[in-house]
Amino acid sequence: MTRTLIIDLDGPILDGKLRHYQCYSDILRENGFIPMGIDEYWGMKRVRADRHKQLAKSGADEMYDKFLELWMERIEEKKYLEMDILQAGAVQKMQEWKSSGLRLSLVTMRNNRKNLFWQLTTLGLLPLFDDVIIVGNNDGDGSGKADAVRTLALETGSNALLWIGDTEVDIKAARLAGVRICAVSCGLRSADYLATLKPDFIVPDLNTVNFSKMRLL
Repeated sequence: MTRTLIIDLDGPILDGKLRHYQCYSDILRENGFIPMGIDEYWGMKRVRADRHKQLAKSGADEMYDKFLELWMERIEEKKYLEMDILQAGAVQKMQEWKSSGLRLSLVTMRNNRKNLFWQLTTLGLLPLFDDVIIVGNNDGDGSGKADAVRTLALETGSNALLWIGDTEVDIKAARLAGVRICAVSCGLRSADYLATLKPDFIVPDLNTVNFSKMRLL
């Protein structure tokens, strides 16, 4: 049976710090508010601080609903996607895994399919993946991702070796799907926050994923 790695895009593979901050900053400035600095913003994001508190830092809590609407409209626009950068060594690590015979399945929460494939092609990532599974951004409980992975296993006859993600949604989804979960702390959540969710493994990034130490091979 083919062994499959389930990999989330945003966080493990792409560093989206600048994209997230610029989208947030643009929305606030256009509505007459002064955004907090990027480090403070990202620090709140990494510990999953409530968005009301985030907006309140700029006196913008009154526009909470409007902010969410504008955020969902814009965050996957090409001008923001262009700000994403590859995590150091991520491509090389995935090339190693692929060369070793592992199946690489990308499972991502995106809403704009066209722009997703544009980004994957632009960054040279698309050839690395045997599967690209897109689950809408409203999958907060992880059930959509879990269902997609179960369906993939049935269709391909593959067995999921490990799920690699960076948020609480990935951890929930992996558990629902019965797959061991490795959380990376280079993405949207800090190592301390991830530790409270008790994933099977926590590592800094893809480069430090070691199947032998994890006793998976």
